[in-house]
Amino acid sequence: MAILTATTLEFEEEASSDNPAEITSNAILMVMVDRTGKKQILRLNTAAIKENETLLRNTTTGMCLKLIGGQWVWVAC
Repeated sequence: MAILTATTLEFEEEASSDNPAEITSNAILMVMVDRTGKKQILRLNTAAIKENETLLRNTTTGMCLKLIGGQWVWVAC
């Protein structure tokens, strides 16, 4: 299970799921489904995330996803 600890996640726009090959490097997408079953794919605004800030924490493995040197890296929390 992933637990998001940020109080606000910023999204740039709704992303298209038609062609996954067009997804840019370092992009993070979130899939959301509302109670009517409508699906949305959102692209996280990664420019709003500070260097070395934890975005996701895997409570099973103890690994955190952080922006380090401009790249998303899984590191020990």
